[in-house]
Amino acid sequence: MKKYFLLEHKADVLFEARGNSFEKALENAAQALFETIADPRKIGSGVKASVEEQASSLEELAVLVLAKLLAESEVNECFFKSFHVTEFKKAGSTYSVKGVAEGGPMNRAAGRTAVKAVTHHEARVVHEKDWRIRVLLDI
Repeated sequence: MKKYFLLEHKADVLFEARGNSFEKALENAAQALFETIADPRKIGSGVKASVEEQASSLEELAVLVLAKLLAESEVNECFFKSFHVTEFKKAGSTYSVKGVAEGGPMNRAAGRTAVKAVTHHEARVVHEKDWRIRVLLDI
């Protein structure tokens, strides 16, 4: 199964990530974000960032996690190349997720596209045979 697909959009980057669980689809959505921003083959190592978010819907949770990863990348001046969900749960009407991103310092050779924001516009989570997370990145 392909991790994610880029979908047609006039001005921004729209993708749909897939996985056999919500956690795997979220990891693949993070991969789509990372590969939009930089070439993972040209990213070093040594930088880690923990992410912890909670939300009342899976769409909101996915957007918040990806937005947090984007913010951590900017604050730490790094490019991430992987994200691993360490915990995902639902308590009552609240979903929560914890995870760790890994990467290396920003470098000109790896950079691709500046992403301004992860938007709620067109965000969607669908569970049929597999899980699908659709997200629009403002570039």
